[in-house]
Amino acid sequence: MAPPIFTDDSAPKGNNASVKFDAKQHLAYQPPSDVLQMQDLGHDPTELSPLASTEPFSLLSRDAVLQHRRDIFSKDVLDNCMHHTRPGSVQIRGMVPRYASFVHEFWNSPEVLQIISKNAGVDLVPAMDYETSHTNVQLGPGGLDAVRNTPVEPPAATEEAIAEFEKEKPRTRVVTGQSKPIIEWHRDSHPFVCVVMLSDAQHMVGGETELLKADGSTLKVKAPQMGSAVILQGRYITHTAAPAANMPERITIVTSFRPRNPTLLDETTNANIRNKSHLTELYYQWTTYRLEVLAQRAQIAAKELREKYEQNVKASDPDGKQGLCRLETVDLKAIEAWMGGQMKYMRETLYEMRPLD
Repeated sequence: MAPPIFTDDSAPKGNNASVKFDAKQHLAYQPPSDVLQMQDLGHDPTELSPLASTEPFSLLSRDAVLQHRRDIFSKDVLDNCMHHTRPGSVQIRGMVPRYASFVHEFWNSPEVLQIISKNAGVDLVPAMDYETSHTNVQLGPGGLDAVRNTPVEPPAATEEAIAEFEKEKPRTRVVTGQSKPIIEWHRDSHPFVCVVMLSDAQHMVGGETELLKADGSTLKVKAPQMGSAVILQGRYITHTAAPAANMPERITIVTSFRPRNPTLLDETTNANIRNKSHLTELYYQWTTYRLEVLAQRAQIAAKELREKYEQNVKASDPDGKQGLCRLETVDLKAIEAWMGGQMKYMRETLYEMRPLD
């Protein structure tokens, strides 16, 4: 487990717990102008959705951007939830609901979930609290000290601010045509992600998400502007992110989603997150979510058997009485297959909590 980063530096003011999510105030939703389907990448639609990615679309109002920043860069969050990920960046994760109540309310609100689900083509819920609004911060000249002084108001992308940010940070590298991307090619741990920009990106160069097509070629999806979002079915698309330049800062948040319906395919893993999480909390949330899915699946299966039994009783008993139904209700091959699927799900649940390498 990567340890959190502790310093003695003074932090931005804590979040304002009195700020409550208000859809009229905090949403500025405009549907995406276009979407990319899995077939556009040469892939078949998944069992969940034909969507590959949306184009960037407006989602957060300015007030919502500011409140996200206020929550995320509070002292409590930075003291407990900030982790090194790779040179030149940090990740802040696991802050909701304890330290970031507004962020939790936002991403669990019916209004936001309806927007995400409609664009994804399947009814979705946040994967876990731990995967709500994890924050990627590209470090500038001030390094970690500057993270603790991140203002609520995003710095304007003036020429002077951009020049100061670019002056001392590591040289950027484009994804295609050079040796190494800023983020390795990968697939996400969760079925869907929603990526939102919290910085002024009006002059940004780069920052695209690059998707690998079935024929080995790639396709780029442009990065969102401040308050805008992109939805990606990242569990089933190999992708990477180009480094961004020409910005006074670069802060993005990512919320992961899984199907609400427990009977749908759930291939969620912990592959990319265990080394940057407090495992005691992550494994609690992971295990309880998986057990709840199993319980819901069992309840649905039992309900289907009860309904079939009632039908068999009506069809076979002149008096319609239960207790001695002579028609077969339980299909042994079907229940064996169902139980095999649940045991596989349980084995996968345990495997995703194996010791770190």
